[in-house]
Formats: sequence, structure tokens, C-alpha cells
Amino acid sequence: MSAATDRLEGASERLQESRKTLRETEAIGEDVMQDLRQQRETLLHARDGMREVDDNLDASRKVVRQMARRIQQNKRVMYFAGCFFVAMLLIVLVMKLKPDESERATPVPATTPRPIGTPPP
Repeated sequence: MSAATDRLEGASERLQESRKTLRETEAIGEDVMQDLRQQRETLLHARDGMREVDDNLDASRKVVRQMARRIQQNKRVMYFAGCFFVAMLLIVLVMKLKPDESERATPVPATTPRPIGTPPP
């Protein structure tokens, strides 16, 4: 009977150790589950942040495209204005250098002074 009692006590001790191991395992499992919940929340928050960044990038691309179009438009306007001013400058120069119609008239011959009392030719 003492052998059966010893076996029963040994089985009880092993059962207690198994229960202790089970509680430790459950505690570790709960800690792991809590860590996984936190990591999930972190990932969801990061995903939401990435979506916001993606939206901001799309808006930025649109702004950059508009800026590029305006730059090209401004270049064309400046080119046209430059050509216009050069053309105006050339017209003004041509008009200044071109002799007037009054200056084209036949020149009056220079007369040499005659002595007093001589009849005109």
C-alpha cells in the first residue's frame, strides 16, 4: 500500500507541475497575443499613414504637372514678347536710319558769292 501511495503522490506532484507549466504557457500565450494585437494596431496605423502619404503624393504630382505646364506657357509668352520687342526695335531703327522724303528732294546748288554790281547769270 505504501508503494501505491508513493505512486499516487508522485502522480499528484507531476499533475501539479503540469498545471504549473500549463499556467505559465497560458501566461506566455496571453503575452504573445497582446504583442500581436499591438503589432496589428501598429500595422493598421502604418497602412492608414501610407494611404494618406499616397494621397498627398497624388496631389503633389498634379501640382507639379500644373507648374510644368505654366512654366512652358510662360516660356512661350516670354519668347513671343522678346521677338515682338526685337521686331519693334528693328522697325524703329529702320525708320530712324531711313531718310525722310523732305531730305530726298533735289539739293539746291550752292551759289558762289558774286561781286557787288555784277548782273546775275
